Amino acid sequence: MGKNKHFAFYDISSLADNIKTFEGKRYDVHGLWAVDREGHYERLANIYYRIRTVKDDNFRTIAKRRNPKSELQAFM
Repeated sequence: MGKNKHFAFYDISSLADNIKTFEGKRYDVHGLWAVDREGHYERLANIYYRIRTVKDDNFRTIAKRRNPKSELQAFM
């Protein structure tokens, strides 16, 4: 298996359907915005470094981060 590639900020807005943070919060992705389960909006840029797992519209993991200090890696 090859080395995983960095998953950039703009990849989330174009490929992701939902994300989960290290705090356990789940967000739906709408362009450059993340919407939590209560309907509160946050900019993706503000939560990018807290993102742990990124999933597509089929709920397949497409990127993940092992710990808060590591890079978000593509998981395809």
